[in-house]
Amino acid sequence: MNRIAIPLLMVMVTVTPAQTPVPAQTPVPAQTPVAGSKTEFEVASIRPAKQDGGHDSDTDKGRFTTHNLSLKRLIAMAYDTDINQVFGGADWVDSEGFDINARIPSGLANPTGDQVAQMIQSLLTDRFQLVFHREPRQVSGYALVTAKQGTKMMRANENEIGSDMHSNNAHMTARYVTMEQLARRFSRNQEIGKVVVDRTKLTGRFDFELDWMPVQLDSRADPLPGDRPSIFTAVQEQLGLKLEAAKVPIQAIVVDRAERPDAN
Repeated sequence: MNRIAIPLLMVMVTVTPAQTPVPAQTPVPAQTPVAGSKTEFEVASIRPAKQDGGHDSDTDKGRFTTHNLSLKRLIAMAYDTDINQVFGGADWVDSEGFDINARIPSGLANPTGDQVAQMIQSLLTDRFQLVFHREPRQVSGYALVTAKQGTKMMRANENEIGSDMHSNNAHMTARYVTMEQLARRFSRNQEIGKVVVDRTKLTGRFDFELDWMPVQLDSRADPLPGDRPSIFTAVQEQLGLKLEAAKVPIQAIVVDRAERPDAN
């Protein structure tokens, strides 16, 4: 099964003197058309999810599927941002999960992350009637810094090709990753719950493993040992890093309109 990290779709607009600039906070439809035909799923089923503590998404064998992802999480996924940088909308945007089973066009046997992002964006516009705008904000978050005792991570082999970082039931394995990548991953961790920025001043790439006790267990997962520390303690004890409270700048996505999709 291939898990895809979806890149941010960026569109640059040049305004000439003859044009009237669009205000930065003008709400716009979530889908931004790109040159050529619109990239979208051939068909998609969306149903309310069972709240079992699990949250998954996969792209495999010509299908894109999710389990129990809220609209807020889907927006973060589609626009390659952190869930803590998505604001606005009714309560259900963050509290209600959805199971999606969508068929990728047959002409895209191996879709790129950018193509999957465009298909999710089209889905959000067509089925959730999503409209949002962006604005700069300062929010409460965390700075990832080096602990007093120094880092405990291993320097990665410079001959390695490509980085990998994945979590399974509160166990994280990382190979050939930068601190910036780790901070972005922590920003999307439910236990941390806030935006994380890298202020370690550590350069290069690292290998490590991390184990912690989650606040909310996935009901489908195997039981965990009861003596595991919180993720905050684990980061300090196992990695030699620390998460310190800090004000961090973000480019927020603010939901102006969204509707529950018809179940089918």
